[in-house]
Amino acid sequence: MTIRAGKPRTDVAGWVQRAIIAAFFVIAGLDKFSDAPTSTWVKIFATIGFGQWFRIATGVIEIGGGALYLFPKTCKFGAVLLASAMLGAIIAHLTVLRDPIAIIIRGAILVAIVLVALRDPNLDLIGTRYGR
Repeated sequence: MTIRAGKPRTDVAGWVQRAIIAAFFVIAGLDKFSDAPTSTWVKIFATIGFGQWFRIATGVIEIGGGALYLFPKTCKFGAVLLASAMLGAIIAHLTVLRDPIAIIIRGAILVAIVLVALRDPNLDLIGTRYGR
């Protein structure tokens, strides 16, 4: 496959990867707005002890970060917000919630956020540059 010089190449793989991560965080962020007393998030944030405002703030950060993460020009800023949320979740699960097993999935999500945000769309699967 040859790429014509001067014609920008659409990074379909990058869009798909960013969309999956962004959708995950937008859905998770929206879920944090439920204030039903039986909500898992209400219980978790009550245990953390910062108050329910922190649950709402976390939801806003996840929704905003997910929206920013989707687009190439704002992806890295969104990644900082999402990675901060995941680091906070890891710290909370280790210290307050005392659930070290839960950090495995959060750590994997954190790694995915960083790897997708830092990937070079000009590299193919074997690491060579397009357009040579």
